[in-house]
Amino acid sequence: MRKTLLAIAGAIVASWLALFVNAVTLPVVFLHYSAQAVAPVTYFFNEDNDIVKDHLAPGASIEFRTARRLHADYFIDVSLPLASRDGVEIKRPFSRVDVYIGPDTKIERTVVKTDFLARVAFE
Repeated sequence: MRKTLLAIAGAIVASWLALFVNAVTLPVVFLHYSAQAVAPVTYFFNEDNDIVKDHLAPGASIEFRTARRLHADYFIDVSLPLASRDGVEIKRPFSRVDVYIGPDTKIERTVVKTDFLARVAFE
């Protein structure tokens, strides 16, 4: 009986560990908004025609985990249509992308990393 319970507990732990590793090793896109900004910015995050519209407060960052296996026409489009009308299109290959939005709601820079371990860094 004890061996059966240990086997079940081990299977549960192994399943949770596999799910955790899968989640933290997906390609990731971070949006970082300057702490010097005075108002929230509205952004659109379009991942292969799956669109998220939300607001980002000054000094905040948000993380988007993306698909693991990207097809040939896969794209991500980050835009700020209600503020500066800036945008950036992200195409593969990428492992981690950091998009920095300045206090004037313009995209200041985009950093693309392609090494696998960049995606497991926690912010």
